[in-house]
Amino acid sequence: MRFGYASLALIVFRVFWGLAGTRYSRFSSFRLGPKVLLQKFPELYSTKQSNSAGHSETGSWSTVLLLTLVTIQAGTGLFISDDIFYAGPYNPVVSGSTAGMLAYVHHINFNVLQAVVGLHLAAIAWYAWRKKENLFSPMLHGNKTVKPNLAIPSSHTGRAILAAIIAVALISLLVLLAPEPSMYDFF
Repeated sequence: MRFGYASLALIVFRVFWGLAGTRYSRFSSFRLGPKVLLQKFPELYSTKQSNSAGHSETGSWSTVLLLTLVTIQAGTGLFISDDIFYAGPYNPVVSGSTAGMLAYVHHINFNVLQAVVGLHLAAIAWYAWRKKENLFSPMLHGNKTVKPNLAIPSSHTGRAILAAIIAVALISLLVLLAPEPSMYDFF
């Protein structure tokens, strides 16, 4: 449950950061058009480094896909129950059939999420091996050596801390304001 809540808080933070973060973290900088993706896809096989400061076309799609899958995973977890030890905080507000359908989505999505994470890790390894481009470190700490005209002037650390506090507060409220389970739900 705590991993699910933490995932929700990270998603809320990433959405905030995608709207008000640094230039290259904003969703408006993502190149998501299918035509552009199809044109750039063959470049994955070349040894030429991208030298881009932000997300590439495939990186933009990967980010959106991972955010979507984690949102589905954590969101459905709020409503499901294993009928033994765990019930999501919003399980009492849905019918048993709805909870069952959401549990089905939750379990299928977990497998899809694992496959996409595996593909994402394989792409990072491919870039390191084939293109000699380290994507791991910039994803971890946000710093990348780029041409001076591509650099960002500030990392907006204060804005990031505020976004993190708001994200944690919102998810805490979501969980704390959940309806109390009825004692009759257990019998």
